[in-house]
Amino acid sequence: MLPPRPFLFLRHGQTDWNVEGRMQGHTDIPLNTTGIEQAHAAAKVLPQGSFTRIIASPLSRARTTADIIAAAHNLPLELDDLLKERTFGSFEGHVHEDIRKQYFLGEDQDFNSILPPDAEQWPQTQLRSQQAIAKWLHAYPTEHILFVGHGAFFRALYESLSGERIFAGNATPYHFQPTASGWQLTTL
Repeated sequence: MLPPRPFLFLRHGQTDWNVEGRMQGHTDIPLNTTGIEQAHAAAKVLPQGSFTRIIASPLSRARTTADIIAAAHNLPLELDDLLKERTFGSFEGHVHEDIRKQYFLGEDQDFNSILPPDAEQWPQTQLRSQQAIAKWLHAYPTEHILFVGHGAFFRALYESLSGERIFAGNATPYHFQPTASGWQLTTL
């Protein structure tokens, strides 16, 4: 589904809900002061000329992160609802640890088996993540694209491409590179 082309992905900077361990989902929580600083730092880490276009989630934490990077690199920014975070339904706003305790989940267990029916289910998030990236890689076949999005979106994308699950740090840039044996991920 994904064209074999490299691209960059960056999770948004920190929010107060990240610090509190709350599920954000579609709840539009802004960056905190640290998140703004992280976005500026990411703009400096990303090499000039390594991307020619930025596509971001319209949720303010991702959009603000992308706006800062776009201004620093003097590049266009487009928004796409497909890049939004996974909705966690009625779990949004709740603290991760409280939910773990309520449902007797261990530290190594994810929330997929206990998400409420109004949440986006994991297979749907995986499919949507690939569709969103593929859409833009096809739309701009000669450009190098930086996608700015969210943590669960990143996990779904990487797991669907590699079979492995990793967690993206706030405002940490990742380079996705197709190889003969699959996809290679490098932290910048």
